[in-house]
Amino acid sequence: MHPLHENDTGSFQELARSSDVEFGQLSLLTIAPRCTRGGHYHTHKREWFCCLHGECHIITTNVRTGKQSGITLSGNNREFVTIDPYEAHIILNPYDRECELLIICNEEYDPDNADTITYKAKQ
Repeated sequence: MHPLHENDTGSFQELARSSDVEFGQLSLLTIAPRCTRGGHYHTHKREWFCCLHGECHIITTNVRTGKQSGITLSGNNREFVTIDPYEAHIILNPYDRECELLIICNEEYDPDNADTITYKAKQ
């Protein structure tokens, strides 16, 4: 995570550098209170998620090994989390306010090759 610089006028924080991500597409995702998004994996897409506002939990499952892990993202502690190919991911917002995520993907979305495979991960 890059450092947060604060003063009386506000704050500044680098979120990612070109050496941190492979840029193909930049997206904004919102998750309503007490809702879930995701539930899929990709075979060649890599994604980076950063929470801008609110909080959420990302649960990943490696579909090849079954290994599961989780992390909480917060707009109060902005950092990018990488989701690699074959990592199923589900994003939970169990809180009472909307969550907003910035997503960088290593390639542009192609509706003819969406590379999005549904996966029922344990929550």
